[in-house]
Amino acid sequence: MGEIRITLETLYDILRNEKKRDDLQKLEDSFFVDVVSYLREKKSLIDQKKDENEVFAAGEKAKLEYELRSIQRILKQIYELREKKILDIALNRSRTGSNIIDTSSMMREEKSFYEIILKYLDEYRWGILFKLFKGDLPEIRIVSPSPESIELNRTLTSSLSTQEPYEEDENEDLLPPESQNPIPSPLPSSSPSAPLPLLHLTKIKFIQPVPSFVWKDLKVYGPFEPGESTEIFPEVAELLVRKGRAEKWSENI
Repeated sequence: MGEIRITLETLYDILRNEKKRDDLQKLEDSFFVDVVSYLREKKSLIDQKKDENEVFAAGEKAKLEYELRSIQRILKQIYELREKKILDIALNRSRTGSNIIDTSSMMREEKSFYEIILKYLDEYRWGILFKLFKGDLPEIRIVSPSPESIELNRTLTSSLSTQEPYEEDENEDLLPPESQNPIPSPLPSSSPSAPLPLLHLTKIKFIQPVPSFVWKDLKVYGPFEPGESTEIFPEVAELLVRKGRAEKWSENI
């Protein structure tokens, strides 16, 4: 049970793996405990050599001090590589709202770091980007939006990171999410009676509160309260119905 699990060689191997691979590498749950035990052992040996005046002891002490510096240097490199990967993971999660982010390779302390970073990335994205979408000045809130509100908005806005923004004509109202092209603008004034293009929307009635969200047309919808009804893009309607937030109205309503 008293076996030393960390050596200079194992630390080199861990560093090499972090450098070679883009994804965060899995470490033993006891990694921090093992590293601390290893460092304390080295420092204890150095302290023992301080009381010895022999030339041999001095040489051993210098060797141990060099090894200790090497260990610290490797630990710093490992930490900074993992730090960058965790920051990239948090940034990717905040930008895309993806629910398939893998955090299983994070140590407990790293997971806490990740969650704190993600919280502030989301807060500033809400306080700056989404405020601008609404035509408001940036406002950074100290209190985060509720987890439920964040999760719904992540789901609804994740498509913004994968599609090019639409260019809206000044006469357009909404843009259909199923099309990659803007809706044609109304016919020239020579045909004033020509109808505007029809939008295929789904009518729903809300049965739970729904926070405001930004859709692919970069417009803000909501918030909605129970009992309210609206016509909305089919994919948004399907999502809200699937989450138990709304129900579809019959075609004749």
